[in-house]
Amino acid sequence: MSALDPFRVVFFDIGNTLGTVTEHGNALQLVPFDSTQSLLLGFGTTLGLKLGIISNSGPFSTDDVRQMLQRAGMQNFFEAALVITSADAGVEKPDVAIYDFASKRAGIAADQCLYVGEDRDEVEGARRAGMGGLLKPVPPQ
Repeated sequence: MSALDPFRVVFFDIGNTLGTVTEHGNALQLVPFDSTQSLLLGFGTTLGLKLGIISNSGPFSTDDVRQMLQRAGMQNFFEAALVITSADAGVEKPDVAIYDFASKRAGIAADQCLYVGEDRDEVEGARRAGMGGLLKPVPPQ
């Protein structure tokens, strides 16, 4: 990617990046931060980028993560095919293979993807995979 080539897809982490995630029985619950909607609108609507998720899902499936996004009213921000979990990729962040998996799923080179997360190791993993990486501070609670 040259200095003028744009990013085409932004992948976000969920927990502590977009909001607080808790487990309630067999379901995940996301409470978005107050700033999350404007963040997603800025990248998606204002900049015209496709939005996705890269998440370590633990014992939960990708469908569980999608349902969590739906319950939080956030599923429409993200392209369904670009909701990537460790269950899909077979590895967890910060392993470069999960970021490679995500860029392949998006159908573009890693250097056309940006990863946004609050965990320095995960952002560095994205950078090692060739993605741009942006470390996002966790808003005060």
